[in-house]
Amino acid sequence: MHPSFLRYTRILLVPLLAVGLVLTGCDSTGSNGGDNGSDAFEYPSNDYEAETAVNLLAFDLGIRTGSEEQVSDNSASNLKALYTGDLNDTTVPSIKGSPEQSVYGDFDFEGTVNLSSLTDDTPLVRSQYLENGDSPDPDSQISTDQMLEFYLERAGSENIVRTDNGIVLSQFAEKMLLGTPIYGRGAAILNNFANGNVSGDQAEQWDKAFGYFGFPRTLEPFIDYSAGGEGLADGPARDVDGNGSVDLTSEYVHTWAAYAIERSAAAEANSESPSNNFAQRAFEALVQGREEIANENYDNLSSRAQTALDAWEATVAVNVIHYINSMEGNLEGVSGTISDGDVGKDAWGEAKAFAWGLQFYSDELSDQQLNNVLEDIGNDPPYGEMTADEYASDLADATQILQDAYGFDASNVEGW
Repeated sequence: MHPSFLRYTRILLVPLLAVGLVLTGCDSTGSNGGDNGSDAFEYPSNDYEAETAVNLLAFDLGIRTGSEEQVSDNSASNLKALYTGDLNDTTVPSIKGSPEQSVYGDFDFEGTVNLSSLTDDTPLVRSQYLENGDSPDPDSQISTDQMLEFYLERAGSENIVRTDNGIVLSQFAEKMLLGTPIYGRGAAILNNFANGNVSGDQAEQWDKAFGYFGFPRTLEPFIDYSAGGEGLADGPARDVDGNGSVDLTSEYVHTWAAYAIERSAAAEANSESPSNNFAQRAFEALVQGREEIANENYDNLSSRAQTALDAWEATVAVNVIHYINSMEGNLEGVSGTISDGDVGKDAWGEAKAFAWGLQFYSDELSDQQLNNVLEDIGNDPPYGEMTADEYASDLADATQILQDAYGFDASNVEGW
């Protein structure tokens, strides 16, 4: 394998980030709800503002392609400028809590953050089967960059939010970037630590991985599993230090961390399975590893990195399951051939994009298993092509592959 919120709820463009489960592969016992003591990820050398900007840019592109009103306000050139790092002091997405960084230029990093150049150029598995209108080069494999360039052009120049075949462009604009560069680059760094192959400054590399994962510097103030649901105590932004503003590099839960918390909340609320606070496990591994680097104590660093890496990979896999579950739920009331919208407006694109994300790092899925999952999800929503029963069977096969590969508890799989 090549290593290389539920959804965001958008209210006035305020992301109430959904959260995905961070696992270590199989379900196992973990501590309950939001008490991570005084653990904090904070050192003088911390510098991951570029990775924070990458997280925000991915979210921003999802917003700007998410509605007809938004795409009409964003030309193809504007969308591509954002994608390639020509930010020109563009405002960040509107975020609750008086953010300290109001424009991308407020982040302190050298050069530009060019998402196009950061993506992995490996051809996407089975992308040669995308339909005309869904690919810039039908019948050929394409990369994430080629796909996004094509979709951003279509969204901005044609003022469309989905293709004729039912692919929702905003889901790919955001979720494909969660695969590469964000997950792919963060996982590659942690994999290097796990295998003892880190080059350069270890503190700097570890900080970058933390920035891609997107946790705030402290976790406890942000989580509340007592009521189930999304697991966030008061949304993704919180003024922890009480200075009247929110630092988006330290007081905000970005996408992957948010998915981790939400899926953890679901597991914690499931009385039929063992307690499993995966988000906290991943966060603590990142904090402990950073402390060990600061103290020049490297004996356990490999295992810390592996814990966080296993958690992150499984988060991606659980997100595929979550959106497959969503499609299956929508299909329950459908008889006969599937019609437009029967699988849910967004769920197909989210399941497909997250499955593609596993291409950029997976230690659990074989190439054939990943190919089979992508084939079962399909090349586009199967409107007019399959019956509900046929597609539900394919989706169940994809879920079973993931459940077996990661050793997920069956009741959690059903509940996610």
